[in-house]
Amino acid sequence: MANLQSVFPKAVNVFGEIKYAERNLWRKVLIVALEDAIGKGWRQYGIGKGEKCERALAYFLEPNRDFALVCHYAGFDHEYVRMKVKKFIKEKNND
Repeated sequence: MANLQSVFPKAVNVFGEIKYAERNLWRKVLIVALEDAIGKGWRQYGIGKGEKCERALAYFLEPNRDFALVCHYAGFDHEYVRMKVKKFIKEKNND
């Protein structure tokens, strides 16, 4: 099974957490967005995956300014993250 850690490096570094608090916050935003895209947690809220997952996945897969900006704030290259997410989704679908 594919692991979210394979997409994003550790979001919180114990020693650098305070120094890089804003960057870590944006990394966590990306992690939650990816969890939404793969449907993690939707059932516990009584919500079907369907269209919500498709829109969340489109956030990663379709070029958009918001995604590029969030990646910039997180300290990542948005094209690299997009490539890693595509690979992650492909691996997840093969499991």
